[in-house]
Parts: sequence; C-alpha cells; structure tokens
Amino acid sequence: MLLMIMGVFLFSFIYYLVGTRLFGSMLSYYEYLVLTIVISITVVGGYQIFFWVQRNNYFFKTRCFKISLDDMIPFWPSWIWVYNLIYYIMIGFVIVSVKSLEYAIFLIFGGLVLLFLQSILFMLLPAVVPPEWRAYKTDSLSARYLKFTQRVDNGRNCFPSMHISLSTYIGLILYPTISYWAWIFVLFIILSSLFVKQHQVVDIVPGVILGWFVYLLVI
Repeated sequence: MLLMIMGVFLFSFIYYLVGTRLFGSMLSYYEYLVLTIVISITVVGGYQIFFWVQRNNYFFKTRCFKISLDDMIPFWPSWIWVYNLIYYIMIGFVIVSVKSLEYAIFLIFGGLVLLFLQSILFMLLPAVVPPEWRAYKTDSLSARYLKFTQRVDNGRNCFPSMHISLSTYIGLILYPTISYWAWIFVLFIILSSLFVKQHQVVDIVPGVILGWFVYLLVI
C-alpha cells in the first residue's frame, strides 16, 4: 500500500514535469496529483468490473469467430510486450498532454462508458479463441509472460476486442497532439492482438468501431 501511495506521488510529479516542459500544460502539480489519483482508482475499479464480468458471463452460448484468415497469421509470443505495455505508455501520453482537469474528467468518463458497453457485450456474447491457441510451450520469457496474462484472463471476452476499442479511443484523443503516430500505436495494438492469438480477425473491426463511437459520443 505504501509503495502504491509513493508511486502515485512519483508518477504525478513525472507527469507534471513532462506535461509542463514538453506539452505546455497549464495544470499545476496539485491538479496532476488529483488526476493521477482519479485515474488510478478508475483503472483498479475498472479491472474489478472486467474480472466480475468474465467470471459471470455464462448465461448465453459461448461462440468462437475463427475464420480461415486466422490460420495464416503467425504466433509470435514476443508481441505480448507490445500488447500489454505500450497500452499504458499511451495512457501516460494522454495524461501529460491534457490541457485542463475538466477535459481530463471527460476523457475518464469516456473510458468508463467504453468499459460499460464492453461489459454488456461480453455478457450477451461471450466469445473465445480456439482452445488450441493456448496450448504452446512456455520456453521463453515472452511465452511465460503470455501464459501469465492468460491465467488472469479466462478468454471469454474476445468480441469485440477491448484492447482495440480502448486503443482506438486513446488514439483519437492523441491524434491532435502526436498526429499519425496515434494510428501507428493503434496498428501495433491490432497486430499484437493477432500475433499473440488473444484475438481473431473478426474481433478487430468491431473494436475499432466501438472505440470510435464512444469518442464521438463523449468527447
């Protein structure tokens, strides 16, 4: 707990320095501290909702949307680092680039709306990847990290991809600040989702549409 509290103060100070020095942010350190605390609580609480849904989405038939194109995509466990980590780096970019605390609250609200819609879809349409996709040798650090990720994620929440919907939402937020790099970020998340076999091709486009819809709805 002490480490978490210290981490909040540390990251808020880093956000303050980067935001004010590189992005011309007018937020004070106190505002960055408030923002960091709100985001931390939102992320922790959001994961609890996500985990509750994947433990309880057994009311409807589970489906698998694998198509022939999925068989042509290679399995590269090393992409798990992109899949899991670049995600949070881009969230950090959002934090340092916001121009006001009010706007940041709208962005967080949009993330909660996205989580709510995803949770409804996961409950109504539980979807999995083929079970054989999770039967592989853990003979590398990347493969072991991927296996750890899959132990946390039971795999019944594939459609649409929440990684893709959230990355699209973040990309649209960041586009005015980092231009085409925002789309490169989204592309890398899409590729990583497919290369680590966490998602199928059919999961991708609905994820993009959902992220875009929430952005237009909230921002």
